Amino acid sequence: MSNRIKAITAATALSVAALAPQGAAAQDSDTTICFVTFSLQIEYFQKTVEGAERAAEELGVELVVFDPQADAARQVTLVEDCIARQADAIVLDPIESGSLAGPIEQAQEAGIPMVTLDTRIDHPNILSLIGVEQYDTSVQFGRYVAGYIAGKMDGEATIGLMIASSEVQIARRDGFVDAIKSVLPNVTFAAEGDGRNILERATAEAENMLTANPDIDLIYATGDPQLQGALAAGLSQNRDIAFFGWDDIPDYFVAPIKEGRLQGFLMQAPEFNGDQGVRLLVQHLGGEEISPRVSYIPTIVTPFNIDDIQ
Repeated sequence: MSNRIKAITAATALSVAALAPQGAAAQDSDTTICFVTFSLQIEYFQKTVEGAERAAEELGVELVVFDPQADAARQVTLVEDCIARQADAIVLDPIESGSLAGPIEQAQEAGIPMVTLDTRIDHPNILSLIGVEQYDTSVQFGRYVAGYIAGKMDGEATIGLMIASSEVQIARRDGFVDAIKSVLPNVTFAAEGDGRNILERATAEAENMLTANPDIDLIYATGDPQLQGALAAGLSQNRDIAFFGWDDIPDYFVAPIKEGRLQGFLMQAPEFNGDQGVRLLVQHLGGEEISPRVSYIPTIVTPFNIDDIQ
């Protein structure tokens, strides 16, 4: 069976059908898993989909991918579309969990099981949450950054925060802030910018934040493109700033790490999320019991280990 690939837009899905079923858990080609992602304008989510595609090909199921382009209302509509298509199961990367209560209930009524990536939604039809522990991991990373501030900045820093107003990135902000405040009383959080996962906006927000706060000497970004925008703003203003951030290691972050501007980066494994989302649902459809929580520990990338990771 050949792969069927269509344009990836809010209104059109990408379909991937496997060459042949493999393994005991493989399903026949009539099995369709719907994947409603967050935004395929961001490389992290592109890699999540790539992981799901590879798992679908291996297991012999059709994967239909929808891209809401970071629009929560559009994501609701696309989940409803998956239900109308009578998908066998749904992988969901939530934008705003509160807005998804209705579609999740509809999916349960239709007998369509679901898993979520990164964002917890407490509902009996959500069988598993896949991804890192956002808040707890941010606490650990915050302690790592606190060590840097204590050792390299004499325990004092003026921090700017670059976030996107999603539940995942708010948890990353809160864990980091709580960790820093608990051990470094002389650290100031000067400002926060919301890039909304849009590079142009993130760059403008970072530019404005740095202009208004000339004392900022450390920036923590809860994801790309917030980090990418902050790096660009710091470079354009010729500022001596230590950058720390999240998500993955695209090529455009390698040079700042090697140059020592990007001091620490939590490297996730987005392919893992997509892969596990498909695999768990195939196992469930095959009558197997699946874990309600699947997680891993991201790697901290620094100028000292980047050559080992590339």
